[in-house]
Amino acid sequence: MRFKRIAHNGSFRYHQSSSRPKGKSNQLHKTNDSGPPNPDELWQFASDNRLRNVALVLIEPARPENVGAAARAMKTMGLERLIIVGTSIWRSGKARALAVGAGDILEAVEEYATLAEAVAGMKAVAVTTARRRRRARPVFPVDSAVPHLLGVAEHGNVAVVFGREEWGMTQSELLLGDWWVTIPMANAYPSLNLAQSVMLVCNEISNASRRPMPQYPWVPADHKSRHLLMENAAKTLIEAGFQPKPDIDGFLLALSRVFDRALLEERDVKVIHGVFHQVELLNKRMKRYKSQKDQE
Repeated sequence: MRFKRIAHNGSFRYHQSSSRPKGKSNQLHKTNDSGPPNPDELWQFASDNRLRNVALVLIEPARPENVGAAARAMKTMGLERLIIVGTSIWRSGKARALAVGAGDILEAVEEYATLAEAVAGMKAVAVTTARRRRRARPVFPVDSAVPHLLGVAEHGNVAVVFGREEWGMTQSELLLGDWWVTIPMANAYPSLNLAQSVMLVCNEISNASRRPMPQYPWVPADHKSRHLLMENAAKTLIEAGFQPKPDIDGFLLALSRVFDRALLEERDVKVIHGVFHQVELLNKRMKRYKSQKDQE
């Protein structure tokens, strides 16, 4: 038995052929297009341009070694942009010692004081959480959310955010996410460290970039614009006498769920701002009218 290398659709495939005498039936070893592919085609693949628009954001990483290992994971999976929030501990030589072959990623790290500043210009943001259920917001397995994230990356920068090693993210930081994602595990106890989580997410992103994925026909507005819209909407409604239930944080959580699902484009943001501006003007007219009636 031997393998024969033949051309097929512009690439090469290996097929088995039999050395049995002619005329003998040999259906098991019949040459066809189902043979094993060239191994080089499985292990090496062209970098997807969308990957350049994906940033990984680490909030206050506590150990420089984890940052170095995260940079190495990014490099092997074709990602290039790393953002650090709230600390400069990653500048330690310990980070570089573990960033084997990924020193260029550490050299280009972007630093921000807050997560809001770090994601302000993003078209979409996915925040990671160890919990599978959250109040008022669905939590998706990372493999189901990544294709949508890359679909938006056609139009601009997107981000995946990782919280602090010890306790994750604050409620206000979670609200900055358009999608909340988690890494499914066989054990309910979340025992992955930061570097391991980054490696798994990077692998999902890399795999998704080689498969068909959703296409977004519109360009989402920047994250900062959409978040300001949510804050303006809540402020205007409260001034109009609306009493949020169970509290303002819970209301913002529910409101963000509505806005984030839509991934509004810039003109949508302007239209909704216009609606709440009219509500604001009505509030002012009503207050003036009430003031005049009280003076009479």
